[in-house]
Amino acid sequence: MDRSSNLLIACALKKEAKGLKKHLQEGRQVLVTGLGVDRTLRTLEQVLEKTPPALLVFTGMCGQLDPELGLGDFVFPESWGYESGTEFRIDDVVLKILKNTGWEVCGKGLTVRRPVVRGKDRLRLFHQSGARICDMEAAAAMMISAAYGVPCIAPKIVSDTADSGMLAFYRNFGKNIDLLGGYISRLVDILEKNVPISP
Repeated sequence: MDRSSNLLIACALKKEAKGLKKHLQEGRQVLVTGLGVDRTLRTLEQVLEKTPPALLVFTGMCGQLDPELGLGDFVFPESWGYESGTEFRIDDVVLKILKNTGWEVCGKGLTVRRPVVRGKDRLRLFHQSGARICDMEAAAAMMISAAYGVPCIAPKIVSDTADSGMLAFYRNFGKNIDLLGGYISRLVDILEKNVPISP
């Protein structure tokens, strides 16, 4: 197995994967897990059971919880959690490498069971959990990866806010996936040079 095949990139939606591939080196695959916690757990468990990678990069779109965030902002949480309070942190070695190579990794993300649409609900979750962003999969990806001893990181890009509404996801998809693809391409290059990824 070569180095590139031992780093797995995954996201929830086919549309996200298609957009990301345009920014990654030719031949690199992006796994589509499907929407939501349950699909993400099932898909990743099948892959991790057979061929666990050295590192999982789970990425894609997210919703804003922190009022200071805007559309197209790139957010790289240090941890992801559920509303129950269960939380999963980035592996210390990987976190140190990321910070030493200039990535701003901080704060937390929140994985929810259904989309958070109303502004007052976003603000409530922000104050209750301290999470800056929310999605429907990342904590599941972190959880199942931890169970298989695979380090996982989950950087995201803000696709909708309290002011923009959910339609912003579709209106701004092309622009946002291009922004995200640029970040992920640079991130993968750095990871492959600095993280111990076995051949």
